[in-house]
Amino acid sequence: MSKAITSMSAVTATTTATPRPHAGRIDRLRVRHLRLLEQIAGTGSLSAASQQMQVSQPGATKMLQELESAFGCNLIDRTPRGGQLSRAGAFALDRLRIALGALDTAAACLAAAPQIPLVRVGILPLIAVSALPAVVALLDGQDALPRLTLREGTVEGLMQLLHDSEIDCAITPLRAGVGTADAAQLNITRLWETSLALAAAPTHPLARRRKLTIDMLREARWVLPPHSASTRLQFDQWFLEMGAMPPVPHVESLSFHTNLSLAATGTALTVAPLNAVRHYESRGMVRELRFEPGMSRGHMFFITRQELAGLASVVQLLNALKSLSRSQIG
Repeated sequence: MSKAITSMSAVTATTTATPRPHAGRIDRLRVRHLRLLEQIAGTGSLSAASQQMQVSQPGATKMLQELESAFGCNLIDRTPRGGQLSRAGAFALDRLRIALGALDTAAACLAAAPQIPLVRVGILPLIAVSALPAVVALLDGQDALPRLTLREGTVEGLMQLLHDSEIDCAITPLRAGVGTADAAQLNITRLWETSLALAAAPTHPLARRRKLTIDMLREARWVLPPHSASTRLQFDQWFLEMGAMPPVPHVESLSFHTNLSLAATGTALTVAPLNAVRHYESRGMVRELRFEPGMSRGHMFFITRQELAGLASVVQLLNALKSLSRSQIG
Protein backbone atom coordinates (compact mmCIF):
# COMPACT_ATOMS: atom_id res chain seq x y z
CA MET A 1 0.00 0.00 0.00
CA SER A 2 2.74 2.47 1.02
CA LYS A 3 4.64 1.72 -2.20
CA ALA A 4 1.51 2.38 -4.25
CA ILE A 5 0.93 5.66 -2.47
CA THR A 6 4.55 6.67 -2.92
CA SER A 7 4.41 5.82 -6.62
CA MET A 8 1.14 7.74 -7.09
CA SER A 9 2.55 10.75 -5.27
CA ALA A 10 5.56 10.73 -7.54
CA VAL A 11 3.34 10.69 -10.62
CA THR A 12 1.25 13.52 -9.21
CA ALA A 13 4.30 15.55 -8.38
CA THR A 14 5.69 15.04 -11.86
CA THR A 15 2.37 16.04 -13.43
CA THR A 16 1.85 19.19 -11.38
CA ALA A 17 5.46 20.24 -11.75
CA THR A 18 5.27 20.30 -15.55
CA PRO A 19 6.11 23.91 -16.42
CA ARG A 20 3.79 26.04 -18.51
CA PRO A 21 5.34 27.38 -21.73
CA HIS A 22 6.86 30.84 -21.11
CA ALA A 23 5.24 30.82 -17.65
CA GLY A 24 7.55 33.43 -16.15
CA ARG A 25 7.10 35.89 -18.99
CA ILE A 26 3.31 35.40 -19.12
CA ASP A 27 2.97 35.97 -15.38
CA ARG A 28 4.66 39.35 -15.78
CA LEU A 29 2.04 40.57 -18.24
CA ARG A 30 -0.51 43.14 -17.09
CA VAL A 31 -4.08 43.80 -18.16
CA ARG A 32 -2.85 46.74 -20.26
CA HIS A 33 -0.83 44.31 -22.36
CA LEU A 34 -3.96 42.35 -23.17
CA ARG A 35 -5.98 45.46 -23.99
CA LEU A 36 -3.21 46.62 -26.34
CA LEU A 37 -3.82 43.65 -28.62
CA GLU A 38 -7.55 44.43 -28.62
CA GLN A 39 -6.88 48.08 -29.50
CA ILE A 40 -4.51 47.17 -32.35
CA ALA A 41 -7.19 44.88 -33.80
CA GLY A 42 -9.76 47.68 -33.58
CA THR A 43 -7.66 50.58 -34.85
CA GLY A 44 -5.38 48.83 -37.33
CA SER A 45 -2.15 50.41 -36.10
CA LEU A 46 0.11 50.47 -33.08
CA SER A 47 0.25 54.28 -33.00
CA ALA A 48 -3.56 54.60 -32.99
CA ALA A 49 -3.76 51.94 -30.28
CA SER A 50 -1.22 53.85 -28.15
CA GLN A 51 -3.34 57.02 -28.49
CA GLN A 52 -6.49 55.18 -27.46
CA MET A 53 -4.70 53.81 -24.40
CA GLN A 54 -2.98 57.12 -23.66
CA VAL A 55 0.54 55.67 -23.67
CA SER A 56 3.55 56.81 -25.67
CA GLN A 57 4.47 55.15 -28.96
CA PRO A 58 7.72 53.71 -27.49
CA GLY A 59 5.74 52.45 -24.50
CA ALA A 60 3.23 50.69 -26.75
CA THR A 61 6.05 49.19 -28.82
CA LYS A 62 7.69 47.84 -25.67
CA MET A 63 4.37 46.38 -24.49
CA LEU A 64 3.91 44.63 -27.83
CA GLN A 65 7.44 43.22 -27.65
CA GLU A 66 6.73 41.92 -24.15
CA LEU A 67 3.50 40.32 -25.40
CA GLU A 68 5.23 38.59 -28.30
CA SER A 69 8.05 37.47 -26.02
CA ALA A 70 5.60 36.05 -23.50
CA PHE A 71 3.66 34.09 -26.12
CA GLY A 72 6.74 33.17 -28.11
CA CYS A 73 5.36 34.13 -31.52
CA ASN A 74 4.64 37.05 -33.83
CA LEU A 75 1.26 38.60 -33.03
CA ILE A 76 1.24 41.51 -35.49
CA ASP A 77 1.92 41.64 -39.23
CA ARG A 78 3.26 45.07 -40.14
CA THR A 79 1.69 46.70 -43.19
CA PRO A 80 2.20 50.05 -44.97
CA ARG A 81 -0.97 51.30 -43.26
CA GLY A 82 0.05 50.22 -39.77
CA GLY A 83 -0.48 46.68 -38.61
CA GLN A 84 -2.97 43.86 -38.36
CA LEU A 85 -3.17 40.78 -36.21
CA SER A 86 -1.35 37.71 -37.48
CA ARG A 87 -3.21 34.40 -37.39
CA ALA A 88 -1.58 33.70 -34.02
CA GLY A 89 -2.54 37.19 -32.83
CA ALA A 90 -6.18 36.70 -33.85
CA PHE A 91 -6.30 33.36 -32.04
CA ALA A 92 -4.69 34.88 -28.94
CA LEU A 93 -7.16 37.78 -28.94
CA ASP A 94 -10.14 35.41 -29.14
CA ARG A 95 -8.92 33.77 -25.95
CA LEU A 96 -7.88 36.99 -24.26
CA ARG A 97 -11.32 38.51 -24.83
CA ILE A 98 -12.71 35.76 -22.62
CA ALA A 99 -10.31 36.78 -19.84
CA LEU A 100 -10.99 40.50 -20.33
CA GLY A 101 -14.75 39.91 -20.37
CA ALA A 102 -14.54 37.90 -17.16
CA LEU A 103 -12.41 40.59 -15.54
CA ASP A 104 -14.79 43.40 -16.57
CA THR A 105 -17.80 41.41 -15.37
CA ALA A 106 -16.17 40.67 -12.00
CA ALA A 107 -15.37 44.37 -11.58
CA ALA A 108 -18.92 45.44 -12.48
CA CYS A 109 -20.42 42.84 -10.16
CA LEU A 110 -18.25 43.66 -7.15
CA ALA A 111 -18.47 47.43 -7.63
CA ALA A 112 -22.28 47.58 -7.35
CA ALA A 113 -23.59 44.64 -5.32
CA PRO A 114 -20.84 42.14 -4.45
CA GLN A 115 -23.28 39.84 -2.64
CA ILE A 116 -25.41 39.30 -5.79
CA PRO A 117 -23.99 37.57 -8.89
CA LEU A 118 -24.21 39.30 -12.27
CA VAL A 119 -25.19 37.51 -15.49
CA ARG A 120 -24.93 39.21 -18.89
CA VAL A 121 -27.68 37.77 -21.09
CA GLY A 122 -28.21 38.22 -24.81
CA ILE A 123 -31.84 37.90 -25.93
CA LEU A 124 -34.08 38.39 -28.91
CA PRO A 125 -36.76 41.06 -28.33
CA LEU A 126 -39.34 38.25 -28.31
CA ILE A 127 -37.82 36.79 -25.12
CA ALA A 128 -38.42 40.06 -23.28
CA VAL A 129 -42.13 39.78 -24.14
CA SER A 130 -42.69 36.09 -23.52
CA ALA A 131 -40.18 34.08 -21.49
CA LEU A 132 -38.17 36.60 -19.51
CA PRO A 133 -40.92 37.87 -17.17
CA ALA A 134 -41.83 34.29 -16.22
CA VAL A 135 -38.18 33.33 -15.64
CA VAL A 136 -37.51 36.41 -13.50
CA ALA A 137 -40.62 35.70 -11.41
CA LEU A 138 -39.57 32.07 -10.94
CA LEU A 139 -36.02 32.92 -9.84
CA ASP A 140 -37.26 35.71 -7.59
CA GLY A 141 -39.66 33.29 -5.92
CA GLN A 142 -36.71 30.94 -5.28
CA ASP A 143 -34.65 33.83 -3.86
CA ALA A 144 -32.12 33.04 -6.61
CA LEU A 145 -32.53 36.02 -8.93
CA PRO A 146 -29.12 37.36 -10.06
CA ARG A 147 -28.52 40.85 -11.37
CA LEU A 148 -29.17 40.75 -15.11
CA THR A 149 -27.62 42.86 -17.83
CA LEU A 150 -29.66 42.37 -21.00
CA ARG A 151 -28.46 42.89 -24.55
CA GLU A 152 -31.05 42.62 -27.32
CA GLY A 153 -30.08 41.75 -30.88
CA THR A 154 -30.42 39.47 -33.88
CA VAL A 155 -29.22 35.86 -33.98
CA GLU A 156 -26.03 36.98 -35.73
CA GLY A 157 -25.50 39.86 -33.31
CA LEU A 158 -25.97 37.70 -30.21
CA MET A 159 -23.58 35.02 -31.47
CA GLN A 160 -20.97 37.71 -32.15
CA LEU A 161 -21.42 39.13 -28.63
CA LEU A 162 -20.94 35.63 -27.25
CA HIS A 163 -17.82 35.15 -29.38
CA ASP A 164 -16.40 38.47 -28.13
CA SER A 165 -17.23 37.55 -24.50
CA GLU A 166 -19.45 40.63 -24.14
CA ILE A 167 -22.27 38.42 -22.84
CA ASP A 168 -22.20 35.26 -20.71
CA CYS A 169 -25.07 33.47 -22.42
CA ALA A 170 -27.68 33.90 -25.12
CA ILE A 171 -31.30 32.79 -25.54
CA THR A 172 -31.76 32.53 -29.28
CA PRO A 173 -32.61 30.25 -32.19
CA LEU A 174 -29.71 28.80 -34.17
CA ARG A 175 -29.17 29.24 -37.88
CA ALA A 176 -26.85 27.25 -40.15
CA GLY A 177 -23.57 29.06 -40.64
CA VAL A 178 -24.08 31.47 -37.72
CA GLY A 179 -21.56 30.89 -34.95
CA THR A 180 -20.73 27.35 -36.09
CA ALA A 181 -16.99 28.10 -35.99
CA ASP A 182 -17.31 28.37 -32.18
CA ALA A 183 -19.40 25.22 -31.74
CA ALA A 184 -16.66 23.31 -29.90
CA GLN A 185 -16.31 26.18 -27.41
CA LEU A 186 -20.05 26.48 -26.73
CA ASN A 187 -22.46 24.66 -24.46
CA ILE A 188 -25.83 24.48 -26.26
CA THR A 189 -29.10 23.40 -24.62
CA ARG A 190 -32.36 23.10 -26.56
CA LEU A 191 -35.31 24.73 -24.82
CA TRP A 192 -38.76 25.02 -26.41
CA GLU A 193 -40.27 24.82 -29.86
CA THR A 194 -40.90 28.07 -31.71
CA SER A 195 -43.19 28.93 -34.61
CA LEU A 196 -44.35 31.91 -36.63
CA ALA A 197 -47.88 33.19 -37.14
CA LEU A 198 -49.68 35.57 -39.48
CA ALA A 199 -51.54 38.51 -37.94
CA ALA A 200 -53.97 41.24 -38.94
CA ALA A 201 -56.13 43.78 -37.17
CA PRO A 202 -59.48 42.32 -35.99
CA THR A 203 -61.18 44.69 -38.45
CA HIS A 204 -59.12 43.58 -41.46
CA PRO A 205 -61.27 41.85 -44.16
CA LEU A 206 -59.09 38.72 -44.09
CA ALA A 207 -59.44 38.43 -40.30
CA ARG A 208 -63.16 37.80 -40.78
CA ARG A 209 -62.80 35.08 -43.41
CA ARG A 210 -63.07 31.44 -42.38
CA LYS A 211 -60.88 30.18 -45.19
CA LEU A 212 -57.90 31.90 -46.71
CA THR A 213 -56.12 31.16 -49.98
CA ILE A 214 -52.51 31.79 -50.88
CA ASP A 215 -53.68 34.27 -53.55
CA MET A 216 -55.51 36.33 -50.91
CA LEU A 217 -52.32 36.48 -48.85
CA ARG A 218 -50.20 37.20 -51.92
CA GLU A 219 -52.33 40.20 -52.89
CA ALA A 220 -52.59 41.69 -49.40
CA ARG A 221 -50.50 44.61 -48.14
CA TRP A 222 -47.68 43.46 -45.85
CA VAL A 223 -45.39 44.78 -43.14
CA LEU A 224 -42.38 42.45 -42.99
CA PRO A 225 -38.91 42.14 -41.47
CA PRO A 226 -35.95 42.72 -43.82
CA HIS A 227 -34.36 39.88 -45.78
CA SER A 228 -31.55 39.63 -43.20
CA ALA A 229 -34.01 38.43 -40.53
CA SER A 230 -34.62 34.72 -40.00
CA THR A 231 -38.37 35.39 -39.79
CA ARG A 232 -38.36 36.86 -43.32
CA LEU A 233 -36.31 33.98 -44.71
CA GLN A 234 -38.75 31.48 -43.23
CA PHE A 235 -41.76 33.48 -44.46
CA ASP A 236 -40.42 33.74 -48.04
CA GLN A 237 -39.54 30.04 -48.09
CA TRP A 238 -43.08 29.18 -46.96
CA PHE A 239 -44.57 31.04 -49.93
CA LEU A 240 -42.16 29.41 -52.37
CA GLU A 241 -42.98 25.93 -51.05
CA MET A 242 -46.64 26.59 -51.86
CA GLY A 243 -45.74 27.59 -55.41
CA ALA A 244 -46.21 31.35 -54.99
CA MET A 245 -43.80 34.27 -55.09
CA PRO A 246 -43.44 36.00 -51.71
CA PRO A 247 -45.20 39.37 -51.49
CA VAL A 248 -43.26 42.63 -51.70
CA PRO A 249 -43.79 44.49 -48.41
CA HIS A 250 -45.04 48.06 -48.22
CA VAL A 251 -43.04 48.51 -45.00
CA GLU A 252 -39.90 46.73 -43.80
CA SER A 253 -38.96 46.81 -40.12
CA LEU A 254 -36.81 44.50 -38.00
CA SER A 255 -38.91 45.03 -34.86
CA PHE A 256 -41.91 42.75 -34.50
CA HIS A 257 -43.32 45.33 -32.05
CA THR A 258 -43.35 47.89 -34.84
CA ASN A 259 -44.76 45.41 -37.35
CA LEU A 260 -47.58 44.24 -35.09
CA SER A 261 -48.42 47.82 -34.10
CA LEU A 262 -48.65 48.79 -37.78
CA ALA A 263 -50.76 45.73 -38.58
CA ALA A 264 -53.07 46.73 -35.71
CA THR A 265 -54.00 49.90 -37.62
CA GLY A 266 -55.96 47.67 -39.97
CA THR A 267 -54.23 48.25 -43.31
CA ALA A 268 -51.67 45.44 -43.52
CA LEU A 269 -50.80 41.89 -42.53
CA THR A 270 -47.59 40.85 -40.82
CA VAL A 271 -45.71 37.77 -39.65
CA ALA A 272 -44.18 37.43 -36.19
CA PRO A 273 -43.30 34.80 -33.59
CA LEU A 274 -46.44 33.06 -32.36
CA ASN A 275 -45.92 34.14 -28.74
CA ALA A 276 -45.67 37.78 -29.83
CA VAL A 277 -48.82 37.52 -31.95
CA ARG A 278 -50.76 36.01 -29.05
CA HIS A 279 -49.39 38.65 -26.69
CA TYR A 280 -50.82 41.39 -28.92
CA GLU A 281 -53.97 39.36 -29.57
CA SER A 282 -54.66 39.16 -25.83
CA ARG A 283 -54.78 42.96 -25.84
CA GLY A 284 -57.28 43.04 -28.68
CA MET A 285 -54.81 44.65 -31.11
CA VAL A 286 -54.48 41.86 -33.70
CA ARG A 287 -55.95 38.52 -34.61
CA GLU A 288 -53.99 35.43 -35.57
CA LEU A 289 -54.75 34.26 -39.11
CA ARG A 290 -55.01 30.47 -39.45
CA PHE A 291 -53.65 28.91 -42.61
CA GLU A 292 -52.71 25.35 -43.46
CA PRO A 293 -50.01 24.25 -43.89
CA GLY A 294 -48.36 26.41 -41.24
CA MET A 295 -44.77 27.52 -41.37
CA SER A 296 -42.07 25.04 -40.33
CA ARG A 297 -41.17 25.05 -36.65
CA GLY A 298 -37.83 25.72 -34.97
CA HIS A 299 -36.38 25.74 -31.46
CA MET A 300 -35.06 28.23 -28.94
CA PHE A 301 -31.66 27.46 -27.39
CA PHE A 302 -29.67 28.51 -24.35
CA ILE A 303 -26.04 29.01 -25.37
CA THR A 304 -23.04 29.80 -23.21
CA ARG A 305 -19.30 29.33 -23.41
CA GLN A 306 -18.01 26.01 -22.08
CA GLU A 307 -15.96 27.69 -19.34
CA LEU A 308 -19.08 29.44 -17.98
CA ALA A 309 -21.47 26.49 -18.19
CA GLY A 310 -20.84 25.50 -14.56
CA LEU A 311 -21.20 29.01 -13.09
CA ALA A 312 -23.87 28.79 -10.39
CA SER A 313 -25.88 31.79 -11.55
CA VAL A 314 -25.79 30.61 -15.18
CA VAL A 315 -26.95 27.13 -14.12
CA GLN A 316 -29.83 28.64 -12.12
CA LEU A 317 -30.93 30.71 -15.12
CA LEU A 318 -30.79 27.66 -17.39
CA ASN A 319 -32.78 25.57 -14.91
CA ALA A 320 -35.48 28.26 -14.76
CA LEU A 321 -35.67 28.28 -18.56
CA LYS A 322 -35.90 24.47 -18.60
CA SER A 323 -38.73 24.64 -16.09
CA LEU A 324 -40.54 27.14 -18.30
CA SER A 325 -39.94 24.92 -21.31
CA ARG A 326 -41.45 21.90 -19.53
CA SER A 327 -44.51 23.90 -18.51
CA GLN A 328 -45.02 25.02 -22.12
CA ILE A 329 -44.78 21.43 -23.34
CA GLY A 330 -47.21 20.38 -20.62
